Order: sequence, then structure tokens, then C-alpha cells
Amino acid sequence: MLSTLIIVFREVLEAMLVVGIATAAAREVNISSRWIYAGMFTGLIIALIVALFADLIAESMQGMGQELFNATVLLSAALLMSWTAIWMGKHGREISARIKQVCQADNDNSSAPMILATVVALAVAREGSELVLFLHGVAASGEAGTLTMLSGAAIGLLSGVMVALVLYRSLIKLPIRHVFSVITFLIVLLAAGMASQGVSYLVMIDELPALGHSIWNTSHIISERSIVGQLLHALMGYDDRPSGMQVLAFVGLFLVTWSAIRWQKKAPQKLPQKAAVIAAAVMLVGISVSILPTNAEARKIYSPIVEQGEVEFEYLLDYAIDADPAQNSSARHQFEFEYGVTDRWMTAIVGDFRKRPNKTFAYQGFKWENVYQLFEQGERFLDAGAYVEYIVPESSLNKPDLFEFKLLLEKETGRLINTANIILKKELGANAVNNTIAAYAWQTRWRWKRYLEPAFEMYGTLGEVGNTSPLVQQVHQAGPVFMGKFRNGMSYEIGYLFGLTTATAQGSVKLVLGYEF
Repeated sequence: MLSTLIIVFREVLEAMLVVGIATAAAREVNISSRWIYAGMFTGLIIALIVALFADLIAESMQGMGQELFNATVLLSAALLMSWTAIWMGKHGREISARIKQVCQADNDNSSAPMILATVVALAVAREGSELVLFLHGVAASGEAGTLTMLSGAAIGLLSGVMVALVLYRSLIKLPIRHVFSVITFLIVLLAAGMASQGVSYLVMIDELPALGHSIWNTSHIISERSIVGQLLHALMGYDDRPSGMQVLAFVGLFLVTWSAIRWQKKAPQKLPQKAAVIAAAVMLVGISVSILPTNAEARKIYSPIVEQGEVEFEYLLDYAIDADPAQNSSARHQFEFEYGVTDRWMTAIVGDFRKRPNKTFAYQGFKWENVYQLFEQGERFLDAGAYVEYIVPESSLNKPDLFEFKLLLEKETGRLINTANIILKKELGANAVNNTIAAYAWQTRWRWKRYLEPAFEMYGTLGEVGNTSPLVQQVHQAGPVFMGKFRNGMSYEIGYLFGLTTATAQGSVKLVLGYEF
């Protein structure tokens, strides 16, 4: 009975907290409760379908169907909740002053009702399907009789609904001048918690690197299995032993969403909301792309321009698309932290992870990057810089160290910027091959809008210096890329590179997500 009670309480609490906060938000912005009811009904239908076809879904996804379903639902709901928080942050002061007239007029052209209904549907679908599967497992194990299970389920259901109802009643009794701030903050917490839970499922099935399986252990303070722990887990994805990826997802989404809200309050206009939506869409693409395969290294064009004091975190990804399984069955991720030490020198540390066919993610090694700007920007015909990188591979790989040098050249003409990287690579230490490899990277970028700049990029590896490989054996890629930067510090690059030789994968998707502090 106890196991059934805990399972039902947890799943019902998580779903009903989302429903309660969404209902409170809808009430304050004059959205009909019918949208919430429609979302709940849709979620129940989805949950039943997923539960009925759970075996088929799991079999079609190599036994990972439920985990992938949960991750997709949670990450989608997190981005939608983030959008809802940004929307409420934008309209909060207006609606507080003239709640009926302003809100009714705004909702006629707003997608907020549909967004709230979708969030509720996703929450109910995820928790409902998981609840049915858990109860089915308990029943199949024979640990509890039917009456005991029903009793535990009833108590758990009632307890979860009551806790969520108390939260809802507390929210609607708040003074109108405070209600938007509180609800917005709770929605941001929910979104960040959902993102953390979503990536935890991907880490569980080795589709994302853990970045440390247990960053801390607070089970002796607040156990996740306690009542308080269950409430915190439902509200903000609390985990007493989180992985590094969970912490990164929670902090990242929370900071980006809250920064967008704060920035909108200082300068309300239509662009921030659109920018936030674009950023959220790029993040969703990045997360979904990160479970796809690649053999290529992370593609990035380096500019010679250095900004003193700039602190930035970047996530880089490449994956290849090819009919050959050997080219289409591994993934590579890089996590980079940059700092502009002076107005001429930028340094960065990089962690490199790779997933090969039918294997889990593995740490590849540590990189130390340095960019030195040779001249003041605009002082010469070409802006120039030097890039030096040293790679120390994971000791278990038995690979040599790698030294890489790049000559960075850039020319800005009006809105057109051309950047070239001339690259030399050499292995060092034990097992090193005594040759130097030549490569290049090129980018032509049009500065159309701050948040959207179209570009064309080209990458290639020529082979050994003085003894280049035949053209058909060289690796060359080219294709369109879109990039942009938002006022809250978020930046992105996403593009598709076509293989130009038979030795190159037929296609490769590149993605770079950054956040500047």
C-alpha cells in the first residue's frame, strides 16, 4: 500500500501543481478555464494511448521508449512554460492596472491560451502514462493485493490534489500587485525543473553526458523520497543527487528566462518576446539534435577580435548524416568556457565528449584554447590574430597530445564580414605521428539583424603538409548557417554543411549555443 500511495501521490502532485499554477495564471489574465479543462482531457487521452502501447513504443526504441517520451514531453513543456513566463512578465503591469479590458483585448490575438492548454496536456500526459505503467509494475510483481493498491492509490490521489489545491488557493488570494510576480516566478521554477528532469532521462539512457553523476548529496538534509522532497521535486525538479547536466539545464533555462523577463520590464517592446521564442526554439533543436549521431569534430569559426572582460559559456555540437553506418552513428559534444583576460588575449577551457556506435558517452579529453589579437581592430587592411590550442586526451584512450595553431584573418566591409582560419595540427608525445596536417575554415556573414545573421561556411582538411592527399580523400564541407545574439546574452549558430568529396559525410549539422555573462 505504501509504495502505491507514494507513486500516486508523486505523479498526481507533479501534474496537479502544473494544472494549479496554470489555472491561477489563466484566472489572472482572464483566460477561460475551458482551455485548462481541454488540456487536462487531452493529456488523459494521450496518457491512455501511451500506456496501452507502451510495449510497442519501448520495442521500437530499443527499450528506451518511456524515457525518450518523458524527456521529449518534459523539455517541450519546459520551453512552453518559459515562453508563458516571459509573456506574463511582459503583460503583468498592464493587466494589474486594467485587468479586464487590457487582457481581453490582448488575448484576442495571443497564443497564450493555447500554450497554457498545451502545457497542461503535456504534464497530465507524462504523469498519467508513467502512473499507469508504475501501477502495472506493482500489480505484476504481486507485492500488493487489489484492495490494498486501490486504497493506496485513493489516498495518494487525494493527498496530491489537496496539496495542489492549497497552493492554488494561496495564489489566488494574493494581492493583485504581487500575484503576477509570484506566479511568474513559480512558472520559471517549474520550467527549469522540467528541463532538469528531461535531461536526467537522456543522461539515464546515455544520450547526454552526465558531467558528473552526483554533484552533491543532500539526502541527509532533504531526502527526495520525503514529503518535502516530493513537493520540491514536483515544483522545481529537486534531486538530492543531481548530475552536472541536470544542474546545467536548470541553471541555464532559469537564467535565460529570468533575464528575458527582467529585460522586457526595462525596455518593453515586441522584439524581446520574439527573440526569446527564437532562442527557446534553438535550444529545443539543440537538445533534440544532441541525441543524433556524428563523426565530425565541432565546427567553429574563430574571429581575431578579443573583448576584454567577456565571460561566455558555449555548447558546441556536430553530427553527420550519411548512408554509411560508420559515418552516421556517433555524437560529439563540446562544452567551452571563455574569458577575455585583456583587450588582446582570450583564453578558454573545453571539455570534449563523444558517443560512438552502440556505446555510451565517453570523455575524450581536455583542451586549452588561446586567441591573441595582433592589431587594433581596423588598424590594418585585415584584422589578424593567432590561435593556439593544446589537447590532452583521456589517458585510457592511449592517444598522443595534439597541438593546433590557427592564423585568424578577418575583413569587414559594410555589413559583410569575411573570416578565414588557416590551420596547422601536429601530434606530440608517445604514439605521435611525425607529420603536420593542414586545414582551413571560412565564413562569409551578412550582418542583417542582431538576432539573425545569415552566413556561408566552408571547412576542409587537406592532409599532410608537403604531401597532401588526393582530392577524393580530402574532407571538404560547405553550407548555409544562421546565427544571432540577443540582448540577454544568449547567442546561437545553426547550419547544415554538405559533403563535397566522397571521403566526407553527405551532410553535417552544426550547432553552437552560447551565453555571455
